[in-house]
Parts: sequence; structure tokens; C-alpha cells
Amino acid sequence: MGAYGLVRINMELLPHAHSIFSPWLMLLGSIQIIYAASTSLGQRNLKKRIAYSSVSHMGFIIIGIGSISDTGLNGAILQIISHGFIGAALFFLAGTGYDRLRLLYLD
Repeated sequence: MGAYGLVRINMELLPHAHSIFSPWLMLLGSIQIIYAASTSLGQRNLKKRIAYSSVSHMGFIIIGIGSISDTGLNGAILQIISHGFIGAALFFLAGTGYDRLRLLYLD
């Protein structure tokens, strides 16, 4: 919902502000990708690893929104949709794996 709000409010209602802050959005997205991916690698808990991976993927969406191009925006919207489905499916599988196998920690 937050990424969709960035697209609707930031790009359509405030286009001048978006053009000013787009380099900062791209920098923030890059930092978010690197930090969340490196933190995800150190997690032993499966659900935490999926959560940090999800945060990392949101960085790609922020970069797409900040790119100020049609291709970047289309990619960001596609990533928003796929992130919703894939994130829900991964958390469902992690919960099912815990219920049936008691698999929570990756040792």
C-alpha cells in the first residue's frame, strides 16, 4: 500500500517534488537493498529471513518509482503486484512448514 501511495500521491499530485527527490529515493532504495539483503543472510529464523528479503524487494520498487521513466514505473508496478502474491505465498509456506514439521530455524 505504501508503494502504491508513492506512485499515486508523489508522482501524480506532486510531480515537481518527485523530480527533486527522485535521486534521494534511488539512493534510499539502494541502501535498503544492500542492508536488508545482508541482514537476511545472517538470520537463522525462516520467517525473519523472508521478512528481510521482502524489505529488500521493496527497495527495487523504490528505485523503479524514483527512476522517472515509464519503464521503471511499469517495472515497479509489476514488482508491487508480484511482491504481494509471492510474499503471501512464502509466509504461508513458512507457517505450514512450522505447523507440520516444526521447521522454524535454518540450522
